[in-house]
Amino acid sequence: MAAQLDVDLLDAWDIGPVLHAQQPATGTINQTWLITTTKGRYVLRAYRHRERLPVEREHAIIAYAVAHGMPAVAPLPQPNGTTILEQEGCFYALFPHAPGKQFARADLGEREFAAMGHCLADLHGALKEYPAECVAQRSLHVDATATFAAIERLEAAIHAKSLFDETDQIVLRRLARRRAWLEQNANLEAPNLNALPWQVIHGDYQEANLFFEDGQVSAIIDWDQAYVAPRAWEVARTLHLALKFETAACQTFLAAYRALLPLPPDEIDMAMNCYSWMRAHDLWIYEALYFEQNQRVRQYITPGTFRPLVERWNTLKSFL
Repeated sequence: MAAQLDVDLLDAWDIGPVLHAQQPATGTINQTWLITTTKGRYVLRAYRHRERLPVEREHAIIAYAVAHGMPAVAPLPQPNGTTILEQEGCFYALFPHAPGKQFARADLGEREFAAMGHCLADLHGALKEYPAECVAQRSLHVDATATFAAIERLEAAIHAKSLFDETDQIVLRRLARRRAWLEQNANLEAPNLNALPWQVIHGDYQEANLFFEDGQVSAIIDWDQAYVAPRAWEVARTLHLALKFETAACQTFLAAYRALLPLPPDEIDMAMNCYSWMRAHDLWIYEALYFEQNQRVRQYITPGTFRPLVERWNTLKSFL
């Protein structure tokens, strides 16, 4: 599904005539359409996957989460009972519009931070027994040689452009600084997280995938990145991506989480050091932009140079 919605896809569900359809500004991987019909509001999701299994896995974990009291938004069945529509090698699902309200990162406040921590602890408790073999497997290890090779390919792709824009200049500076830092710290190794308990996690728990209502998380969406990792790993990821390492926000979030589940500081420290090391090797945004021509990721490339997350974490952790 490209820029134009094929409204005939919606005939697979009994939702009435379409009154309005638009694509949201957020989202970088799967494509979605916000649909308003005579019967209500919906979200049509076009999956990036070209195989059925990942879509089936997502729908299965959503069903499990709903059955265990979590505010996951389940896909709507078609008249034949299936929740997956396949057309011309592409897979689609229709969801009811999530209840509640989404907040931009800058608009999140103490109440939302507390709700996020409380909900994530609930979620980890609910998913503790979910079978690991029912989600995609993901490695938390890195290959430094592959990282340096990818940096070279990215630099070559940018230099091959006939005209540089501001984003190109930013990316080149960041790649150079990243390479230098990785070379200077080549002897570092990420902590081994095998000592921590592993379980299925949501995989992308951040404000873009959450809705809020009456001081609580009212909906959790986008479950297709679920995988197995320590709970502390997902907490570390949320402290970075959603809370931006802001002291007060992180304190509120962790206090709410720990009110329901224990999470010792040393576990977060181990997970964060491993997470920071992986992020230093993570080039997916640049690869998506220059190799896949995914212009939607451009919004996440802002001015500034590369700074390893571990430096920001070391400043924060004494306050937690």
